[in-house]
Amino acid sequence: APAPVAAVAAARRDPAVVAERIRHLGELHRAGLVTDDEFSVKKAELLAEL
Repeated sequence: APAPVAAVAAARRDPAVVAERIRHLGELHRAGLVTDDEFSVKKAELLAEL
């Protein structure tokens, strides 16, 4: 089990993956499904993974 967990953790810090997650978050924000505050908090969390 440790190998898959490590692989997931490494992928989560991949800048391309983080950028894609931020793009998706932005789409949700533009669609009105995420508030300004939620967007800001989650974006900061994602950037902290880099």
